[in-house]
Amino acid sequence: MKHCLIAALCLASGPALAWTETKDFRGLHVYEASGEGVALSVVCDPDGAMIPPENHLMMTVQGENYSGDYQLKSSERSFEGKIQNGTLVSTDGDPWNEVIAVLRSSAEIDLTINGMSYALNTEQPFPVECGSSAE
Repeated sequence: MKHCLIAALCLASGPALAWTETKDFRGLHVYEASGEGVALSVVCDPDGAMIPPENHLMMTVQGENYSGDYQLKSSERSFEGKIQNGTLVSTDGDPWNEVIAVLRSSAEIDLTINGMSYALNTEQPFPVECGSSAE
């Protein structure tokens, strides 16, 4: 019995975040990663369920939609921006392209909010372009 408990605790101590994908009835693809009191959701509209197609990044800290300055950084790219009511929309242009470029550049992302840094290991880089024109 002790060995089962130890094994369960070891499994629970994996990466803090991992992208999970779900698809809603409209064809929107929702990618989520959460841990350390922070959660990211990226909603992709690859088939144009919205007219025009819209993609979103949603960010919560301690369960609350975050508004304010933030920095996303990987070993290869970084982006500093502002988010309002926990949401960034792809129609915002360059900020969207830069955010997706950072998420796609590495599985290890640092998110800095209000001087607090969160190390996010999503096991793999963000898997899709999600309406981004960044490479």
